[in-house]
Amino acid sequence: MRRAARAALVAQLGLAAQLAATAQAQSFGGDLNEQLLTQQNGRTCLDQGQPAPQRIAACTLVIDKAGLPRSEVAKVYLARAWAYEQHGDASSALLDFETAAKKDSSSSRPWIGLGNFYASKSDYPHALENYDRALKIDHKDPGIYDNRGAALEALGRHDEAIADFGHAIALDPRDTLAYANRATLYLSANRPDAAIADLNQVVQLEPTNARAFFDRGTAYERSSEPDKALEDYRSAVRLRPSYAQAYAALGRLLAAKDPEAAIKELSSAIRLDPKSPALRKRAVLYLSLNQTVRALDDFNQVIANDSSDSTAFVDRAVAKAKLADFDGAIRDCTRAIQIAPSAAAYVDRGNAHAHLHHDEEALADFDAALQLDAGSVPALLGRANANYERKRFAASLDDYSRVIQADPANAAIAYFKRGNIHLDQREFSAAFSDYSDSLKLNPDQAVVLFNRSLAAEHLRRAEDAASDRRRALELDPSLKR
Repeated sequence: MRRAARAALVAQLGLAAQLAATAQAQSFGGDLNEQLLTQQNGRTCLDQGQPAPQRIAACTLVIDKAGLPRSEVAKVYLARAWAYEQHGDASSALLDFETAAKKDSSSSRPWIGLGNFYASKSDYPHALENYDRALKIDHKDPGIYDNRGAALEALGRHDEAIADFGHAIALDPRDTLAYANRATLYLSANRPDAAIADLNQVVQLEPTNARAFFDRGTAYERSSEPDKALEDYRSAVRLRPSYAQAYAALGRLLAAKDPEAAIKELSSAIRLDPKSPALRKRAVLYLSLNQTVRALDDFNQVIANDSSDSTAFVDRAVAKAKLADFDGAIRDCTRAIQIAPSAAAYVDRGNAHAHLHHDEEALADFDAALQLDAGSVPALLGRANANYERKRFAASLDDYSRVIQADPANAAIAYFKRGNIHLDQREFSAAFSDYSDSLKLNPDQAVVLFNRSLAAEHLRRAEDAASDRRRALELDPSLKR
């Protein structure tokens, strides 16, 4: 929390000034060396650049020897508490924060320190209690609202957190942390326009803030403004060349319009972070570009990074199936099912079994997929095909009919396959009708035209048969064989 650090710094600067003034006042009498020692220890106590043990020792000497007023001693306890916390001694840090609060309960600083301490331990309810006490003392400190807003956000109390960040901004219109945090909450609430407005303020106030450009790019993406998102992601990597997440976002956004440029950006993200999600995205992109060996290499690395990633095993199975390694695809799908059963894994394993003519295993997998997702079109198509191979025509017809009703995108293939069953069963009129319906959805299917010509011949529609066959051969001369 940047505001927490800022609040600590304010307290330290105040203590440094007071220690110098105390030493100067005491120099009029008493042992001069003792006063210089006090001043030197005070400076060490406050110097964040010094190792924590030295600061702890210096603060302890100040507490023991300085003879400061209670309110100033409280500041030293705060400084020592921060040093203890940095040193990993949480119990001593907590004790010093509490002592500081007792020494000067009228100051907001000890309560802020306690709040930050509890927040660092993810004990947000106790953090809130202490931020509330700090606000009762100083309700005009934007930093307290910043910190309380972050604690409320961590507890899922998003509306209250947004309100606190709003209070911080009202008190300090240049509070970029509050703008950025509120923008994050607006994004989680699917309010990208509000997030963009806040991030505009951050970018204006901090034009070199790479994270602000990245976050605004995310908001532009969600607002369906990809060109502006690309511009912001590019600004993010220009400002921070090591920003792996921004390179990954660029690659993701460019994948559809410029795959080669996308691969370049994704590769940059992977060089910076070998475990970046960009690795999976690049693998999928390679797969779509039929660069299957490269895709397989990337999926291998995704799995090496996380062997419990069931989706990666399914993705790798697809790559292996494209390379005709159906046994390997079956092994990967089986591993995916062991990790987290999914309809997709069963469908892909079923398809691999089908390629190897393991019809019963394929049917079992398609049935399992449909138990997990009764409307899975790939599973229905797979089961229909497998039943067709086993000459279970009634069951196959039923599944193709379900696909036609459920998914217009796959209706053309389902009509064609259903037409084939009717043709095999010499139901030529039904076959002609199904082929016609398939061609209405996709007129340039050579095989469908050819098969419809066969049905037309049996229906003694010679002219239609000749027309369909001629058109089929124009589209695919190989059908003449």
